[in-house]
Amino acid sequence: MNWSRYLKFVLGSALMVAVVIYAFILVLDPYQNVPFSPALNRAPVSTNQRFSYPTIARDPGFDSVVIGTSTSRLLDPRLLGELTGASFANLSMNSATAYEQTRLFELFLRHHPAMRFLVVGIDEVWCATGRDAEKYTFRDFPEWMYDENRWNDLTYLLNDKALEDAVRMFELLIGKREEKYRHDGYRDFTLSFPAWDEKVVGARLREVREPGRKLGMPVPEWKRPGLDFGSLLVLRGILQRLPVTARTVLFLPPLHGGYIEAAADRLGECKGRLLSLLSTLNRTAILDMMVISPATLDPHNYWDPLHVTRDAAVRLTPALARTLLRDKS
Repeated sequence: MNWSRYLKFVLGSALMVAVVIYAFILVLDPYQNVPFSPALNRAPVSTNQRFSYPTIARDPGFDSVVIGTSTSRLLDPRLLGELTGASFANLSMNSATAYEQTRLFELFLRHHPAMRFLVVGIDEVWCATGRDAEKYTFRDFPEWMYDENRWNDLTYLLNDKALEDAVRMFELLIGKREEKYRHDGYRDFTLSFPAWDEKVVGARLREVREPGRKLGMPVPEWKRPGLDFGSLLVLRGILQRLPVTARTVLFLPPLHGGYIEAAADRLGECKGRLLSLLSTLNRTAILDMMVISPATLDPHNYWDPLHVTRDAAVRLTPALARTLLRDKS
């Protein structure tokens, strides 16, 4: 056997397979970031929102955006759009850190310098104490997708993850798969949950403190000035970069009353800092639903201590829209 010829054959075959796979990925363009890919009826298919949302953030069809974590994901941008006359995308990501939310906001702002509305979901991520917040979660965050050089993305696409998502895109195009997210970033993630069960949900809610039913708590406070909310400095940077056209609402979602009470001291301090921050800004308001109320004590509104049901999210959306439309110059 001619080992030299055999080795060349093996290496050549491997190279040919790699070229075919790479070409397949570039043509299917699963993240919609290849500058020369053919025009196809694509949609977000990656299960990791951090890969799916950059192309939505660049879409000129939107003029408004929701950023946050999963506690804001059920805010339907279509309903928000109907109520405000704006074109919303919801780019809230599961467990998104302050840094990840900032990167997505920056990308959206670069492509929408005259944006109309910004909704920021303010939950535990922003109200965490300390200066050294984690930049990332266990999920991959593709920094290379968040700059303006789409050509450098090509060097990151020859891998098994990109191939898997290219196959997903192919299946979508031939009708064998549904889009992972709508073109505006929305997905009702509760559709994949088992049917709502009062006993199961009740057990989840009892894992946190039983609320003392102090309605209206916690109120904004500033009792512990030494308590450091480092992520709020990041939030200030976001809000200071907004164009004069933008109207912002800091949305404090209705976490379950038991969860709120267990963290009431810290959340009250965080709210106090937010009010101080707002005093230096125009066209910015707070919608605070993170209080103990009949709604946040009703287990029928929840899946777990952090996440409301789809119906509950729909019911609160008009209040959010009214706050967005309220003038504050």
